[in-house]
Order: sequence, then structure tokens, then C-alpha cells
Amino acid sequence: MRFYGIPSEDRALELAQSISDGQWVFVDNQTKEKKELDRDKAKEELTRVIQEVKSWKANDRFIPSYTVFIFVHEPEQPKVFKIYDTSSLGCATSLSPPRWMFYLRDLEDKL
Repeated sequence: MRFYGIPSEDRALELAQSISDGQWVFVDNQTKEKKELDRDKAKEELTRVIQEVKSWKANDRFIPSYTVFIFVHEPEQPKVFKIYDTSSLGCATSLSPPRWMFYLRDLEDKL
């Protein structure tokens, strides 16, 4: 799967509001939490995470505003989001596993 970086959290919020119907899976790799969400709950949880990323940039002057933490598969019809945290900063060629993932349950075997 090819992922595209979303440099603006405002754009990421727009994409979050456009997610399709279906069962979404939310994974937090730090807390090992995994839960299934309907579309509305997925939008809420994704918005919460994007707001957290936005607050990192607002509160940490060492993080440039153009730093990309949020990646999406198929931006025109979002089906998978990978969101990294500040521990991935400085990684040049490969990123550590994403902190959070949101994806349609039907795509689980492709990730």
C-alpha cells in the first residue's frame, strides 16, 4: 500500500470527516489497545488524535510546522491512516511502527 503524507492537520481533519461507512479499526501501538468503531466513533477518535498531533506542533517550538506525522492511503477516499508520534522524529529512511492506525476492517489482512 502506498501512503501519502498530510502536512497540514487541518487537511487531515477534512479527510477524517470524509471517511466512508463501514467498520473501522483503531489501534494504539503504545498502549496495545485495539477496538472496532463505527464510522461516527472512528471520526471522533481520529479527530481526537489529529488534535493531539496539532497540539504537539503548537506547544513544541522544536517541531517545524511542516513536519508530517499523518499518512493516508488513497487521499481521495481515505481507507487507512497511519499516525506517528514524536519518537519517529529523526528517522531518515524508515519509520518506527506508527503510534496509531485507523483502517477499514476489510483491509486488515493487507496491512
